[in-house]
Amino acid sequence: MHPYLKRPARLLPFILFASLSYAEICSAAPYQAEDYAAAFDTTTGNTGNVYRTGNVDIQATTDTGGGFNVGWIEPTEWLSFNNLVIPATGDYLISARVASESGGSLSLDLNGGSIQLGTLAITGTGGWQSWKTFSKVVKINAGTYSLGVYATTGGWNLNWVDVVSCQQTDCGHAIPGRVEAERYSSFLDTTAGNTGGQLRSDNVDIELTTDSGGGYNVGWIAPGEYLRYSVNVSTKGRYKITARVASPNNGTYFKLKLNGRDLGNRINVTNTGNWQTWQNVSIEASLDQGAHELEAYFETGNFNLNYVDFEYLGPTDSSSSSSSSSSSSAGTLKVMTYNVRTTPAGDVGERFWDNRKAELVTAIKTQLPQVIGFQEATSEQHDYIKGSLGGNWSSSPQRQIIYRNDAFDVVQGGIIELVADVWGRRTSEWIKLRRKADSREFIFFNNHWGVDGNSQQGSANIIRDRIASLNQNWALPTILLGDLNAAPGSGPINTLINQTQLISLFTGNTFNGWNPTPNVQLDYIFASKFTLSGCNLITYREGSTPPSDHYPIFCEVRFL
Repeated sequence: MHPYLKRPARLLPFILFASLSYAEICSAAPYQAEDYAAAFDTTTGNTGNVYRTGNVDIQATTDTGGGFNVGWIEPTEWLSFNNLVIPATGDYLISARVASESGGSLSLDLNGGSIQLGTLAITGTGGWQSWKTFSKVVKINAGTYSLGVYATTGGWNLNWVDVVSCQQTDCGHAIPGRVEAERYSSFLDTTAGNTGGQLRSDNVDIELTTDSGGGYNVGWIAPGEYLRYSVNVSTKGRYKITARVASPNNGTYFKLKLNGRDLGNRINVTNTGNWQTWQNVSIEASLDQGAHELEAYFETGNFNLNYVDFEYLGPTDSSSSSSSSSSSSAGTLKVMTYNVRTTPAGDVGERFWDNRKAELVTAIKTQLPQVIGFQEATSEQHDYIKGSLGGNWSSSPQRQIIYRNDAFDVVQGGIIELVADVWGRRTSEWIKLRRKADSREFIFFNNHWGVDGNSQQGSANIIRDRIASLNQNWALPTILLGDLNAAPGSGPINTLINQTQLISLFTGNTFNGWNPTPNVQLDYIFASKFTLSGCNLITYREGSTPPSDHYPIFCEVRFL
């Protein structure tokens, strides 16, 4: 349901024209959808009743920068802006700022369809005012054109469209294609200087390679380091992803991430016998079309990386896409736990709330969860996060749980008093939710336990004794998560695993202490009456300091 109006949003398929000099193509503000010169709309009147008269439907937007967007899109509508000037033949990045509940598609063309530029597939963004930029790189010859954006489906809103020369912006590595390890756009390296002394003068260690084809490789890799790349995927689908690696060591591995989310399985590097004896290691994963950030995150060190190849295999099953999407199949539930680090802790610099809050919300948005349990969130922090996620979120009474109100209704809720510690009161807040799609119910417990062993064990015992009376003696699907402050294998954790029907869904370090690499697991997600589709530790950060001293865990589960 639209957050402001009672009918699904629809947009105009679009013919956009803009008069630009070469400099303006590279640096001008995007072309605002509501500032069209001409338009065709299939219904009479401006349904949003703002900004201007006519038949094009316009509403205020909550996207960054404010202003207006065009909505209520139906197939075969269009908008136009006069005269797009392309000063030089080359590659251009065309981007559309879109919000959609369930996704759709638009096509791009020049001169009223005489030159086709291809299609942009739109995935669900999480709501009518949850915005995402969809992009593709196209080759355009020099000349003056009308740029067409045609809505092949409805069900999405448009804020703006932008055209930028790839000579003036990073259009990303083309996929399908090869991403050379040394051609990163950002990095984290734990040692100073380029040990290999080749190609670049920052801290990433680069050397000449004797691999076939020559060139360079990244070496002297240490755990916790990463390399990030701008990529642009031309075709949504399944891809064979092949890493070219070398190592004389056993037990080394790394993972690839797309927009902060794990991409396929971990890549295991076997012993090749030598630092310059190379082998291919392949995985498969699904990619969405458009511009993305690819990250090579090195969980171990002691291997070399030359490049990563992406080979298109075919269309993607809708259930296997690696990119974030708010739409889920009838049987899935997406949950997250996140200790956001409370503002009364008095952190300063990059750790100060105002300096990290936008980054923290971005980390959440990489996964589009449906129910989130927060720990340490003040009212101010809660309000900022909830408001930044869009209008489709509601809060539990204690404001430590938020959920998608377009997907769930609250049946009941409450508080379980746990054992206090030196910091004071400890609780477990719970809510029973009913899915609007099929009326299935489940119960969700959000926990923040004390810091000492006695408090933790007492809290575990209380949860063990109370939970069955709330989830209908384990008949009701159950999620229990939070910052439990206890290590794996400890008595309190074993109490939950061995003395209840809960199953632990995630194993791995989560507490980072403001450092890029986490060093102990304190956060957990447990479940009963669900099967696991997958979990990720969300290590998204925009610099060397994470947005909180805990990384969030995201899990997608399926109802039995």
